[in-house]
Amino acid sequence: MPVSKSEKETHRHAKKVAASLKKGGILCLYGELGSGKTTFVKGLASALGLDNFIIKSPTYTYIRHYPLKNQNFYHIDLYRLEEIDQLLACELEELLENPKNILVIEWADRLKKALPQKRTDIFLEYVDDHSRKITIQKISRS
Repeated sequence: MPVSKSEKETHRHAKKVAASLKKGGILCLYGELGSGKTTFVKGLASALGLDNFIIKSPTYTYIRHYPLKNQNFYHIDLYRLEEIDQLLACELEELLENPKNILVIEWADRLKKALPQKRTDIFLEYVDDHSRKITIQKISRS
């Protein structure tokens, strides 16, 4: 399991993951506050051709959309969510219908049973002020 010792290293790990998203995909990010989830998303966005400075955590809007050349990148942050409501559930379901979409979900544990069966789980664990352990696990259940 890799340990990132800087923001730059976290971006490098995200770039490796971005290479697997050419045809779309769902990334579920887990980790406590300050563990580097948004930093990881910024590195991912940069690797996909977006300016990482435009990436802001959608804590109050839940979902931010960033168009790519032939895909859509959705950054979803569920930190403030206590339970999923029908409107958000329908919106997420609609986004999941297009397999070319890239969905990155911070605080994915808040979705519980609504998580898609095919996804990549990414766990960011705080080691110290400058280091984070990154665990990447592909999930594919039928």
